[in-house]
Amino acid sequence: MSTVVRDPGTPYVFSNDRPTARQLLDALGQMHDPFTIRRLTEAGVAPGSRWLEIGAGAGTIAGWLADQVGPDGEVIATDVRPQHIREHAGVTVIQHNIVSDPLPDGQFDGIHARAVLQHLPERLDVLARLAGALKPGGVLVIEEMEAGWSRSVLATPDDRLHEITAHYETALQQVLRTAGNDPTWCRGLFTAMEKLGLEEVDTQSWQGAWRGGTGAALLASAGSTEQRERLLAAGMTADELDLLATLGMDPRVVLRGILLLSTVGRRPA
Repeated sequence: MSTVVRDPGTPYVFSNDRPTARQLLDALGQMHDPFTIRRLTEAGVAPGSRWLEIGAGAGTIAGWLADQVGPDGEVIATDVRPQHIREHAGVTVIQHNIVSDPLPDGQFDGIHARAVLQHLPERLDVLARLAGALKPGGVLVIEEMEAGWSRSVLATPDDRLHEITAHYETALQQVLRTAGNDPTWCRGLFTAMEKLGLEEVDTQSWQGAWRGGTGAALLASAGSTEQRERLLAAGMTADELDLLATLGMDPRVVLRGILLLSTVGRRPA
């Protein structure tokens, strides 16, 4: 879910063109950027290296990568709708559809994508293309989310939130599956990378806890607003969505974050 528009021929549910897009992108960054940075650091982001950031969203990770590779390196940040990618002198922004647009072979020291491939029915083909775009010895870092809204409530002034988040998980999964999302993909990445011949494959995971108006709580509030019509069609009520949007901004609410599984693999040298 780097939240990008659902263009003809692409299956993204969330839209960078909607008023809630920035909130969703900020929520994802708050939740996952520190862990992503740790994983990229462990993967070996080096001065002078060339990196590709797929589905760059707000561009926070692309900017961080540019700071690490320095003036002798290069960072290319792509998105189907790149308007929210923050300007950075070291980042080249390209509007790009990873399913259908060309991708050069053997050009990158590292490639990162977060919450992108899980939305794509062609995810296995895309993964193979990304692996092929690596230089020998290059590293692929793919991170995907495994939602657990039904188990997310840690504190709330309104006990109805427990039931509402359970309904939200069921309805949102229905919306996402209809669009081609695979919620189990995050756990299948390890085997998929090994089948492609990548080496040193490793998966680690992270989730935190977030008060209303931040992180996972902000994500629930903004997501329930953006996807309101689809969620209503999937069985939620208007009252449930109104309360989720409100409580998601209430600082008395604490939600456990969305689990992020980060899988790293390296192309043989």
